Amino acid sequence: MRDQLFSMSSNQAQVAAFKLLDRLQRLPKEEQLVSLSMAFLLVCKRYQQSPREMLELSERLITDSLSKGKGDHVRALMEYLKHEL
Repeated sequence: MRDQLFSMSSNQAQVAAFKLLDRLQRLPKEEQLVSLSMAFLLVCKRYQQSPREMLELSERLITDSLSKGKGDHVRALMEYLKHEL
């Protein structure tokens, strides 16, 4: 699984993140944050992955996407979060 995690394209991750956030917007703000955090930790435990490593991977995917000019989805997510949540 680690190979798949670290070889995942940023586009795949961005599209999946958008789907998650789209569903979360229907919840009150405090529930959005706590439920997403809880789900994140439980999924990390289920797949025996370090939450810190997964956050570092996510940060790297975001940074790489934005620096390579392929961050259309990331920019859209950032705008979505700014205006929709």
